[in-house]
Amino acid sequence: MQIWRYVVIVFAVLAGLGGCQTTAPVPPTTTADAFVPLAMNARRLEIIDNWQMPVEPPYIGHRAQTLPSNLLAKWASQVLQPAGGSGELVFDISRASVTRIALPLEAGIKTLLTDQQESKIKAEFDVKIMWLQPVGGSQALVQLQADHSVTIPESASTVDLQNAMQTALMGALTSLDRQARAEFLQINNIILP
Repeated sequence: MQIWRYVVIVFAVLAGLGGCQTTAPVPPTTTADAFVPLAMNARRLEIIDNWQMPVEPPYIGHRAQTLPSNLLAKWASQVLQPAGGSGELVFDISRASVTRIALPLEAGIKTLLTDQQESKIKAEFDVKIMWLQPVGGSQALVQLQADHSVTIPESASTVDLQNAMQTALMGALTSLDRQARAEFLQINNIILP
């Protein structure tokens, strides 16, 4: 009688564990859709990608959910909306990289059982936005540089690395967006009401 009770308990526990569902952590999305469009005083937008990211350490942008240069191009097409006029906007990407930089680890008995910050994921963007307006001879050049970094611990998994890359990319893109809007406010007639 005792044995049957244990057998029933074991089956009940296994059935309970079998009913549990686990979900994999979802990495943050990397998209430019959240940024508010601007009505630019131009008839067209040209996007030029002058950056070729190396596929060797410390560069890891090729492993990101969305390639950094594609994210910048999506941001430009989403935010810099040509809304009329005779001019044109040229969005020139000169750097769109994600790197993994090793951080120095402390040696010693105190740090043996701790989870130290092993490396830093850094996203960097360098772009030029040229506004050429033939009617009236107006022109402007805006140079933007933005970066954002996130540290990851020694115990980081592949999912943690992906999350850190997406967080770094969105942080750099948000910084670039803020800079661009601040610069545009200083240029007469580049944004239409």
